[in-house]
Amino acid sequence: MTVRDWIDSAAARLREAGVDSPKLDAEVLAAHVLDVDRVWLVAHPEADFPDLAGENLLQRRERREPLAYIIGWREFYGRRFFVKPGVLIPRQETEVLVDAALHFADEGPILDIGTGSGCIAVTIKLENPNVSVVAVDVSAEALAVARSNAATHEADVRFVESDLFSALPDMKFEVIVSNPPYIADREELMPEVGEYEPATALFAGPTGLEFYERLAQEANGHLADRGRLVMEVGYTQAAEVISLFENQGWFHEWTAEDLSGNDRVIAVSRPD
Repeated sequence: MTVRDWIDSAAARLREAGVDSPKLDAEVLAAHVLDVDRVWLVAHPEADFPDLAGENLLQRRERREPLAYIIGWREFYGRRFFVKPGVLIPRQETEVLVDAALHFADEGPILDIGTGSGCIAVTIKLENPNVSVVAVDVSAEALAVARSNAATHEADVRFVESDLFSALPDMKFEVIVSNPPYIADREELMPEVGEYEPATALFAGPTGLEFYERLAQEANGHLADRGRLVMEVGYTQAAEVISLFENQGWFHEWTAEDLSGNDRVIAVSRPD
């Protein structure tokens, strides 16, 4: 079977399975099997393809397992980050959160709450080597992946197992950044997300705002003077989250849109 034939067949099967981007996913799987990039596939459509080697991976994707878990990585801010089941897969919209954190950062320290794969903390450190970065997560499994990513990219980040600030009782930060769980418990999700990604990184509670409520209550004591709390929010949540913080005395400073034009990141400063 040729590369072209396998990709065409795989794309048809993925389309039938309901995958959103069947041709792209088929190409990524083919490139992974052959250990080449997608440009090589385009240049060598008549090359032999080991279809048996690709079959298991294709079946996993047909079951709607996330592509990133199958190939073991996801690109974020132009870099590859290792991911595996049990760790939230980085999203492109979260790059806006990194941009916002870098906008407010000077020398740090910066705290990344719910670091997951470590993509936010590692990227901030690499983009601004002068800042000190601490990253926390309640999941030891996620922290192991984050440490691996930091080592791969040679990023000096301190990782701590902690539920928000519980292991950092006396530390204050110039910027606190977080992509928290913000999905309501009963919200329906695509199979790739709801059936495979870690629930603790996705679901916040009945309203989806529960983690923001905790941040509004606890973060003030851990921000330095003129410090900022910068958060990713769901694409319909910005107004609610801003109102939640303003009702507790915080000052809303900034909102940033993602590439789809949704209000995706908000920055607030300490209550007076």
